[in-house]
Amino acid sequence: MSTLAWIAIGAVGFVALMWLIVSFSSPGRGRSIVEWLGATGLFVALSCFFANLFLRSQEAGSLAGLIAFGFLGTIFSLGLLVSLFKLLGAMRGSASTNLSATN
Repeated sequence: MSTLAWIAIGAVGFVALMWLIVSFSSPGRGRSIVEWLGATGLFVALSCFFANLFLRSQEAGSLAGLIAFGFLGTIFSLGLLVSLFKLLGAMRGSASTNLSATN
C-alpha cells in the first residue's frame, strides 16, 4: 500500500475518534474546534484517497481515471483548504465561525 493510502486510513480513524468526542460533548467552543478537526480529517482522507486513485490511473494509463479522480481530488483538496480556514477561525474564536461543522 502507498503512503497516501496509509495517511487516508489514519485520517479515517481520526475522524471516527473526533465523531465520538463530538457525540458525547456539550455544545461550546471546544466542541466546535473538535468538529472542525474532524471535518479537516475527513477532507484529508478523501483527498489522499483520490490522489492515490489518480496516481494508480496514471500508472495504468487510464485517461478517464485521470480526469475523474483528478477532478474529485481537486474538489476535496479545495474543501480541505476551506476546512482548515474554518478550523483556524474556530481556534482563534472569531465571530465569523458561529456555525459548527456539523450544521
